Amino acid sequence: MKLQNYIHTHNNILNEKDHQRFITLCDQFDFGKIDRPNGDEFYNMKNTETCRFHVCLSRSGDEEELWNLCHKVMLKTIPIVYSDYEDFLPEEMDLYNKYSGYWLCKYPETGRITYHADLNGDAGSVTVSYGINDDYEGGELRFWKTIDLEKKSNSVHIYPSNFLYPHEVTPVTKGIHYSIVCWFGYEKGQDWSLI
Repeated sequence: MKLQNYIHTHNNILNEKDHQRFITLCDQFDFGKIDRPNGDEFYNMKNTETCRFHVCLSRSGDEEELWNLCHKVMLKTIPIVYSDYEDFLPEEMDLYNKYSGYWLCKYPETGRITYHADLNGDAGSVTVSYGINDDYEGGELRFWKTIDLEKKSNSVHIYPSNFLYPHEVTPVTKGIHYSIVCWFGYEKGQDWSLI
């Protein structure tokens, strides 16, 4: 068994019109200042250095259209999650009915997240990372310090949120990298099934 067999990539998640609109909205969005997560956020990445902009999108106001596009991505992705991991899921449980919110990330040049694992979720939680664009250099999603995932716009990477899947986002060397990150679980987070 190879752990990388449980990292799944799926392409062409949104239609072309929605995908192009997503990129335009990201280019226009005011991300504010570079942030560093603190302990009261959904996922507190202990001993992790970040250099990026990110915001948990609101369903209203200036962020509503971005939120709606994120939600479209996840509506298409959650059935894929169930399919990818169906051999391991309990039959009588809606395992992925909680979520972390939709985290819109912007990695400018030098933007990165150091080596870490997504550990603050449920035992069976999964991470979904949606690559909005691919017109940048660097910014690789790298597992185990050796395996870079394919960088392709309008695609998702899905992987277990646990200590067996340590990863990083390498520094962006040219351009800007946009992504959405969301964690799905069964106890922790907001009730995704009601939105």
